[in-house]
Amino acid sequence: MAGQIAGSKPCSRKVCPLCPDGGILMPLPPIVSGLAPGTTIGAYRLDQLLGEGGMGAVYRAVDTKLNRAVAIKFLSTDVADSSARRRFQREAQLASSLNHPHILTVHDADEFEGRQYLVTELVDGGTLRDWSRGPRRDWHDIIETLVGVADGLAAAHEAGILHRDIKPENILLTKSGYAKLADFGLAKLQDASPVALTRTDIERTRPGMIIGTVAYMSPEQANGQPVDARSDIFSFAVVLYELLAGRRPFEGTTDVDALHAIVNHAPNPLPDSVPRPLRALVERALQKDPAARVQTMREMVAELRQLARQSGETVAPPPRRAAGVTWLAGAGALIAVVAIGVAVIIRPRTAASPRPTQYIQLTNFADSATSPALSPDGRMLAFIRGPSPFFGPGQVWVKTLPDGEPVQISDDEASKFAPQFTTDGAEITFTTGIDAGSESMDTWIAPVGGGRPRRMLENAEGLTWFNDPGGQRRVLFSEMTGMGGQMSIVASTEDRRGARTVYAPPPPDGMAHRSYRSPDGRWLLVIEMDIHSWLPCRLVLFDGGSTGRQVGPVPSQCTDAAWSPDGKWMYFTAQTANGTHIWRQRFPDGAPEQVTFGTVTEEGIQFAPDGRSFVTSIGTSQSTLWIHDERSDRQITSEGYSFMPSISPDGKKLYYLVRAHGLRSWNQGALWVADLDTGRRQRLFFNRQLLHYSLSVDGQRIVFVTIDDQAHSPVWVAPLNDPNAARQITTANASVAYFGAPGEVVFGGAEDFAILRIGEGGGESQKVIPTPLMPLSVSSDGEWIAVQDPRAWGALIVYPTHGGSPVRLCDRCAPPWGTEPIPFYLGWSPDRQFLLWSVSGSMSAIPLASGRMLPQIPAAGLQSKEAVGALPGARLVTNEPHAFPGPHPSDYVMMKVMTQRNIYRVPVQ
Repeated sequence: MAGQIAGSKPCSRKVCPLCPDGGILMPLPPIVSGLAPGTTIGAYRLDQLLGEGGMGAVYRAVDTKLNRAVAIKFLSTDVADSSARRRFQREAQLASSLNHPHILTVHDADEFEGRQYLVTELVDGGTLRDWSRGPRRDWHDIIETLVGVADGLAAAHEAGILHRDIKPENILLTKSGYAKLADFGLAKLQDASPVALTRTDIERTRPGMIIGTVAYMSPEQANGQPVDARSDIFSFAVVLYELLAGRRPFEGTTDVDALHAIVNHAPNPLPDSVPRPLRALVERALQKDPAARVQTMREMVAELRQLARQSGETVAPPPRRAAGVTWLAGAGALIAVVAIGVAVIIRPRTAASPRPTQYIQLTNFADSATSPALSPDGRMLAFIRGPSPFFGPGQVWVKTLPDGEPVQISDDEASKFAPQFTTDGAEITFTTGIDAGSESMDTWIAPVGGGRPRRMLENAEGLTWFNDPGGQRRVLFSEMTGMGGQMSIVASTEDRRGARTVYAPPPPDGMAHRSYRSPDGRWLLVIEMDIHSWLPCRLVLFDGGSTGRQVGPVPSQCTDAAWSPDGKWMYFTAQTANGTHIWRQRFPDGAPEQVTFGTVTEEGIQFAPDGRSFVTSIGTSQSTLWIHDERSDRQITSEGYSFMPSISPDGKKLYYLVRAHGLRSWNQGALWVADLDTGRRQRLFFNRQLLHYSLSVDGQRIVFVTIDDQAHSPVWVAPLNDPNAARQITTANASVAYFGAPGEVVFGGAEDFAILRIGEGGGESQKVIPTPLMPLSVSSDGEWIAVQDPRAWGALIVYPTHGGSPVRLCDRCAPPWGTEPIPFYLGWSPDRQFLLWSVSGSMSAIPLASGRMLPQIPAAGLQSKEAVGALPGARLVTNEPHAFPGPHPSDYVMMKVMTQRNIYRVPVQ
């Protein structure tokens, strides 16, 4: 017997044409939950039953390991036949393979007393159906709510996953109004065959199979025909129509009538209050013929964002209107519009709020402005004109608010970080990296009115100012302790007298980079990281003696913080599953709450003196991959942030990661492969996020490091022709992994910077080098390993993997890893004919003598790209700044990164 149609009443004494053989739809038996609050299931403790439905029951629970609230969905024993179990397992597998802020996050899946269960994030604001039953929303608010869902659905489609059951009940909302797409129980991979379903599914064996919810089906679904992504587009358009019109586009007194209307009738017209462009978009997405519809969900997202941007311009107050921002990627081949400008990303606190808050644009660069800082009187803005919100290339600029002309303060090639005004506003300090000619990160100071910067403090970064009780000006800064990569927070006078450690994270890789003192002087907000990522922000006592506690959203990557001037609120820039946005928490122990939302990111935060607004850098970044070979330069990727590319040894395929912003790594992503002849792309390892990977010399195997939200990062090996055969070979954590000598894998970077080797089949690992180092590459024969010395930042050294004397290649040609993807430093061609070496953005190919894996290198090393280029037989491969070699010296991959950011003032509500 077929399952009951979702949302319908059971048929009674009536033949149902949707059932096999004209069968009769009957009510299903009630669901028995049988799990009392307080029940413990592994690491989870049930709190309360949230609801029951056709497929099972949903509970609110607590993850006792991480002390976070979660939702647990149990499959009902009444429908736990084999098809329902397959559907439940499918939901867990497909949803967990997607990492998107607008898709419900799946944490775990298991079985308890014979009942399957799914653990997800807890979304506590009801469904879109509940939202639609509240106060009437205008079209601006509807687009703002749904565009993120559309983006999540586009990401699913790009991963080859169809949802097939888009409806308001499957769109959840947080209490702050943030929407998430849920219930992938009907989803399938586009190449997969349908599965038999129950209860809310419709099953028809002749002539085809119908799967979904009647009112939101596409015509091809209703007819039991094969479906593709355009079917989900139709269903999404039905939801959008229903919110705009207050009714569905296809109606009927019975489900059969509704199906007939979907297949045969035109939709009812939308109200005239809906703008004509939006009406046209919805009508196009509701075409009966899939070929006449909007063809991709990504296209739908772009058009919705354009409409949202126009809606923002409609309400922008004169005379200043903050414009949207346009940025180019791929040398003009791709144009994308970032919906910043007056677009709203502060979510209204209540449903009655008619309009969001207006942002005020303070800079208007076509490239990028980051790291904003305000003078003590709030009249001047300092910032770095450069792409990175952390260390990166760029110059310090300052402008008088609101309309002063920006003035450049610095003029050098050093990486920079964290500008700050002195307490009198007359000077600006900033930190430079080791590329400024120092063994450490140093603080410089420059007059606001112009003048040559001078070095103020060595081994000091992230400097902030305060006055002690006697009125003497003092500073807080971070310094390297000499214990591995550890960095601690220090308070002292400006000439380092009376220095004392306020907070020191655990060595060897605990790094505290910035700190901010509370208005009453008693507390400190600390921004810290370990080798994997930024950590949640930390609150410590300024007097020291305590490790304090994490604050803000946990887990998260917290990159900046601020106090409201009255000391009542702590503010954070934090990356969570919802993206990188501004959060706040009432001091000392309120619940963290998200302040800004949207598809762009907010980085950095500093309050105006009156406490009525803060400044932040808003924008986005994209990376596309291009191939250079004997045929041409051609673009391979066009969406997302693609990085860590590798051309297969036969030159036929390109492997790469697409960044997925995880909670415990800044460089994790999904692994994709592109055929360089056909352009066809495919994702590998659907249920894994990779931190690093490398290919075997024969191109048959891959070794990779996965990472989860708890920073567990073991090493795996898999044959490339069967990713499902992946096997874990370490329990120890790693940051990178490479194939070494035959049958061996070399890994390291996570456990005390140790480099180890292990057999491809697992077993005991052995140290390769006793000294703590970061591995960068392994030679084609597995006998040499290139490393970076974390104690002498920028040093590139090559060690024999089975004992012998190392060769020092250079002192500062390998800048330390940062929050941007790992660059290429040194590598070997698969045929062992060439050494590929990149120095200062120039890659050279150096021929190797037979039987040797290194050219003759002077004892002091080579300290410039000119010196490398002068080696016998060396030839320049490219001056592209982000290039990665292929199997032949003439082939390489170009990683073209385009970042667009500007500084905005955000009012505080």
